[in-house]
Amino acid sequence: MDFSLSAFEPIADRVYRAVAQPEAVNIGLVVGTTGALLVDTGSSPEQGRTIREAAQAVAGGVPLTHVVVTHAHHDHLFGLSAMAGLDTIGHRGLGRALASTPPSDALLRRLGVERDAVVEPARVFGLATSVDLGDCHAEMIHFGRGHTDHDVTVVVPQRRVIFFGDLLESSAPPSAGSDAWPAEWPKTLDGTLGALQKGFVVVPGHGDPMDREDAFIQRAELHWHHDKAVELYDAGREASGAWSEDGGWPWPAEPTEQFLAQAIARLAESGRPRKAKRTLPLLNR
Repeated sequence: MDFSLSAFEPIADRVYRAVAQPEAVNIGLVVGTTGALLVDTGSSPEQGRTIREAAQAVAGGVPLTHVVVTHAHHDHLFGLSAMAGLDTIGHRGLGRALASTPPSDALLRRLGVERDAVVEPARVFGLATSVDLGDCHAEMIHFGRGHTDHDVTVVVPQRRVIFFGDLLESSAPPSAGSDAWPAEWPKTLDGTLGALQKGFVVVPGHGDPMDREDAFIQRAELHWHHDKAVELYDAGREASGAWSEDGGWPWPAEPTEQFLAQAIARLAESGRPRKAKRTLPLLNR
């Protein structure tokens, strides 16, 4: 596997973004006067070391002190073992997710990562925690389930930047795997978006930074797709084949049907009864 890292480029006052390949994941860096914070760690310990060294070079005389992992997926987590000696932070559900769905042997082989190199953050939290970087602080908040059940949003209010992890994406539609919670995803985004002021830089898990309006549009698309999934579920239909070119779908077929399939699976898992479509009897004799 070939790993690479772009240069850290500024996106706000002493806030930087680099892109770690091959998954094109955004890596964040916030530099204060007494410490610096990394957001996510890349796909392997080797890549994590590269990220750590590059981040420290950008931070200069300010020591790299903290690392937060937004969720347990490999492109965000698997570089964490290279961060020994730093304050590593994540949601308490991250460890549960790793234990219940450990990385497959095939994935580890593909990445060239040993199983014992996949580690959890040393410090975990439930709802929120923060770190002091001197002239600014960063708030790590879990607003609820969405892309996973342990997503972390990183807010840096003094620098007007928010890192969303994979709750938002700009390079492609959001990815809804088997650990996603489509019904709750829009509400989870509301926790941040409701207080998001104009001028904030929104950093998604993948793709270029977004603005406030872009984030609201994607939140609306998530809600719209879930409503479509409910319609399919109530009609007893599958996600496969639901997408069509003339159907007004805002996303391409593959991510659309992936999201719909996971939403339908969660509806079935919940035991929600299917609701028959109500019609006016005089119009449907």
